[in-house]
Amino acid sequence: MCGICGMFDLRPKGAAIDREAVLEKMLGAIRHRGPDGSQTLLLDRAALGFNRLSFLDLDGGMQPLQNEDRTVSMICNGEIYNFQELRSELTAKGHVFRTRTDVEVILHLYEEEGLDFPNRLNGQFAIALYDEKKGQLLLVRDQIGIAPLFYTVVDGTLVFGSEIKAILEYPGVERKLNLKAVDQLMNFPGIVSPVTFFRGISALRAGHLLRALPGQEPEDLEYWDMIYEAEEEDKGEDYYVEGLRELLKAAIARRLVADVPIGFYISGGLDSSVVACYIGKYLLNSTYSFSAEIGSGDLDESRFQKIVKDCVGSTHYVTKVAEEEIWKDLPAVIRQAESAVKESYDVAAYRLSALVRQSPAKAVLTGQGSDEFFYGYVGYMLDQFRWMQKGKMTPEECELNERLWGDPYFRYERNHPEIRAVHTKLYSPDVRGELEHFSALAESPINVDRVKGLSSQKRRSYIDYKLRLSDHLLGEHGDRMFFSHSVEGRHPFLDLELLSFVAKIPDKYKLNGTDEKYILKKAGRGIVPDEILKRKKFPFQAPGMSAMMKHGAREEFLEEGLLKKYGVFDPAYVKELKALYTQSDFQLMGAYEIDYLLIVMTVTMLCEDYGLTL
Repeated sequence: MCGICGMFDLRPKGAAIDREAVLEKMLGAIRHRGPDGSQTLLLDRAALGFNRLSFLDLDGGMQPLQNEDRTVSMICNGEIYNFQELRSELTAKGHVFRTRTDVEVILHLYEEEGLDFPNRLNGQFAIALYDEKKGQLLLVRDQIGIAPLFYTVVDGTLVFGSEIKAILEYPGVERKLNLKAVDQLMNFPGIVSPVTFFRGISALRAGHLLRALPGQEPEDLEYWDMIYEAEEEDKGEDYYVEGLRELLKAAIARRLVADVPIGFYISGGLDSSVVACYIGKYLLNSTYSFSAEIGSGDLDESRFQKIVKDCVGSTHYVTKVAEEEIWKDLPAVIRQAESAVKESYDVAAYRLSALVRQSPAKAVLTGQGSDEFFYGYVGYMLDQFRWMQKGKMTPEECELNERLWGDPYFRYERNHPEIRAVHTKLYSPDVRGELEHFSALAESPINVDRVKGLSSQKRRSYIDYKLRLSDHLLGEHGDRMFFSHSVEGRHPFLDLELLSFVAKIPDKYKLNGTDEKYILKKAGRGIVPDEILKRKKFPFQAPGMSAMMKHGAREEFLEEGLLKKYGVFDPAYVKELKALYTQSDFQLMGAYEIDYLLIVMTVTMLCEDYGLTL
C-alpha cells in the first residue's frame, strides 16, 4: 500500500491555485506512507499524487496509471489479492497491461463494469479514478475499511488523501475540532466514519464509493455491506472446519505474494498464532516474525509468543514496551493517528511497526478481524444471559437501545444514559450546553434495518464491524501505526472469500457455550500448539492514566490553562478525576471502564499538535 492524494474541480472554472505546488506539499505530508518514490499527474479537472511503497514490479509499477488511450487515470493505495484471476480474464477480453502490478486491473475492470467494478475486488484499497470522457472522479474504499480515504470540499474543489495531514496542506482548509468525534469516543470503541476529529473533513465509509461530477454535490454510494442471514442451514461441524482450513490457507497465501519479504506478528493470542502456524506448516515463504512484550505477571504474553515462534521456526524480532516509553511516545502516536484515544495500546502498535522497519520485511500479516467475526469478545458470551438484564434496564435505556441497535434489551458495551451523567460533568459548561447538536447518541451509527431479526451474536458482530473494526482497530490503531514507519499491514481474516464463508457458519460453532471462537480452534488443531488453543482469552491491556498519574508523566496536557484554552473540558471536574486517579487504591478495570483522563489528555494533544479550535 502507499499514500495517495489529489483534488478535483467541481466548479465550471477551476480554482486559481498552483496545483502542482500544492500537490507536492500534500505528498510531503504523507511521505512516510510511500518513501520509495513519488509522482504526480495534472489533468483537466483532476490532479493526482502518489507516494509509493513498492511490493510488486519494483521497477515498473509507479503510479498514477492510465488505460490504453489515457482517458482513465488512477491512483490506488492498496493490494488486490485476486488480481491474477482478474488479469487473465481482462487480457482475454483484449485489455493491454503495461505493468506487472496488481492494481492495474482496476483500470480495465472499470472500463468493463463501470461503477460496479469494486464488487469484483478482493483486497484492501483506497482508489481515486478519473474518467476524462465523463468528467467524473470516483473515490472508493474497500469493503471492510482497511485502507483509509478522507475528503473535503473547499471553494468548489474536492480534496482527498490517505491521511488528513495531506488535506490540511490545501489552501483554505480550516482546522476545527469536531465535537461529535469526541462524543463518539466517549460512547463507542472509537470514532465512526464519516466522522473525523476535524470538522468539515469526512472519512469515506467502508464499502462506499464517492462519485463527483462538475456542478454537482458529490454522491456517496454504498456498494457493499456485511449481510447476515437470520437463519442458515447447518452443514455440520466437519464441513465448516475443513472449509475454514482451506480458505485460511488461501487467504494467507494471497497476502504473501510480493517481490519483497513479508513478515507476520506473533502476539501470543489465538488469532495471530493461527496465521503464523499456517505459514509455518503450509507456506514456508515468510520467515520474519515480530512481537511486543508489554506488561508483567498475567499480562505478560512472552511465554506464549516463544511457543509460537519455536513452532514456526522464524527469525524473530522483539520490542519491549516499558511504561515510561508509552508516555514518551504518546504525542507522536496521536499525531500519526489523527485521533484522540482512550487506550494506550496504540503505542505498542507504533513501536512494533518501528521494529518491522529495522528488518528486511516491508509488510506484516496480523490476526486482526477474527474477534469480530468468530465472536471472540466477552460481549458475545454475555448476550447468552441477556434475559437477566431485562429487569435491570430503565425505560430510558431501553428506548435508546432500540433506537441505536434495533433492540430495547441489547446493550452494546455501555449503559449510555448512565455514563452520560459523567460526560455532562466532564464537558465544559459551554460545550455541555451544545450537547444536543453534536451528540453521538442522537442517531444510530449503523443501518438498524440490517440487524433486525438477527441473533444477538450476529447483531453484535455487525455492530463490531461498523464501530470497532473499520475506523478504530484498522484505522488509528492499525493503518496509521503501520505507516508511521512505512510498513503495510495485511489481514487474512478479512479476506472476502473467507468472510463470505464465515458469515454462513451457525452461531453455535463460533460460540460453543462459553468457548469462544470454537470453530477456529478446531481449524487450528494439529497446526497451532495446544497451549495456545487451550489458553483462555483475556483482553489485551496496556497501562492507563491511573498508572501515568502516579508517575506524574505528561501532566502538562491536563493543566488548567491548557484546558481553558481549548474549552472542551471542565477544568474543575478534570481536577477531581486527577485526585481520584492518584489515590493509592484506585485502578481502572482495563477494557471494562472508560479512561476519561486519557481522552482528555489525547484530545488536548491533538488540538495542540494540529492547532484545532472549536
